Amino acid sequence: MEKENGSENLKLMASAPIPKAILTLAIPTVFSTIISLVYNLTDTYFIGLLDDPVQLGAISLAFPVFLVFQALGNMFGAGAPSYISRCLGAGRYDEVRRTSAVSVYVSAGMMLVLTVAGLLFMEPILGVIGTSSDTIGPTRDYLRIVMACSVVLILQVILPAMLRAEGKVKEAVIGMVIGTVLNIVLDPVFILVLGMGVSGAAWATIIGNLAAVVFYLFIYLRGKTIVSIRPCDFKPSVQIFREVLKIGLPSSVSQILGSVIMVLFNNLAAGYGDAVVSAYGVALKMIQMEFMILFGYISGYVPFAGYNYGAGNYKRLTGALKFTMLTGTVLCLIFMIPFTVLAPAYMGIFTSSREIIEIGTQFLHAQAWAVPVMAVQVTLMNTYQATGQAFRAMLVSLGRQCLFYLPYLYLFNRLWGLTGLLHVQMASDLSTTLLSVLIGIQMIKGLYGKQKQETVG
Repeated sequence: MEKENGSENLKLMASAPIPKAILTLAIPTVFSTIISLVYNLTDTYFIGLLDDPVQLGAISLAFPVFLVFQALGNMFGAGAPSYISRCLGAGRYDEVRRTSAVSVYVSAGMMLVLTVAGLLFMEPILGVIGTSSDTIGPTRDYLRIVMACSVVLILQVILPAMLRAEGKVKEAVIGMVIGTVLNIVLDPVFILVLGMGVSGAAWATIIGNLAAVVFYLFIYLRGKTIVSIRPCDFKPSVQIFREVLKIGLPSSVSQILGSVIMVLFNNLAAGYGDAVVSAYGVALKMIQMEFMILFGYISGYVPFAGYNYGAGNYKRLTGALKFTMLTGTVLCLIFMIPFTVLAPAYMGIFTSSREIIEIGTQFLHAQAWAVPVMAVQVTLMNTYQATGQAFRAMLVSLGRQCLFYLPYLYLFNRLWGLTGLLHVQMASDLSTTLLSVLIGIQMIKGLYGKQKQETVG
């Protein structure tokens, strides 16, 4: 029955023309990513309407903590889709059900533990992330709400991720639309009408996420998915933990390090004034926008790659790799526009401060140099994850977040001050892309070798 329920999606990955299959899987994922970005930008936009740099800065300061919670809770959410796609390709449907159920319940349990720890150690956390006497109050208000409801936030991430692994991207998108629309409606009510400020932004986010989670639970409980959240399928095994964590653990560590890096950046930036912290927070959302849309597009390729790798169909895998990298690069070239000519207008949406707009524009202009090559980096990293090559995936992920970023951060700040800080992310992305290519040459040669053997056979 499960196989029949998922047959249309599996047939798409197994035999449809590569461009059709990739675009069918990718376009809804891109749409959901854009919705997610609107979701994230909505809070910043309405807080920006208050024209209060302190509250705008509080959102930026709280974001790394939110990412740490998400990274730890989503350890299984990041690793499970790769293993699920490979199991689908190999026809191991019982393992798919067990993996998805274990991933959901373990992630929820981890978030409960993190919630208690976060609330108990709130004051030390606020000191570490670089809050000032002005920003500590609103940052505390925001984090208390987000931490208390963190289980909802992680379920909103992991439930659609497993649906996408099965190829059910439409259902994943619908849930995201529900949550985003509700968040957009509630933000101005809570922030502006009721005067709740950052607390209102937090509550709007939580309620929107909760609505999405309820929808996803309905999809799972209908019994028309191969992935499962039924308690009877919660059967942990060494195999599941090994396969999921070898991808999920490096991904989680990378996200945590990324949050630490953001805290370190904010601490250095604070030395140049609160306006720099606010400008960085707003400009960073544009970089995340580019990265997330690109990642969303290439995420449509991930279940396809994992499925065909598991099925031993290397010709389709290499064809999809080339198609995704080429079309992703075209998308990146389009992204050059908001990073260059539209940068001041983008910054002006969130603040009227000339200083914040000017600093944020400089940051975006610097990052524009790395934008054209990002598709190469992201496609190769996702290929490593989809095919279970944890070490290569970890190197690329850590390269962007830590291996290059951290030394560049202190070196550039020492040599060039604020100008150096504004160029750190760009230099890190260029270096990481070069690394991803160098460590991927052997893998690509191996895939083409298997493709030849497949053709001869």
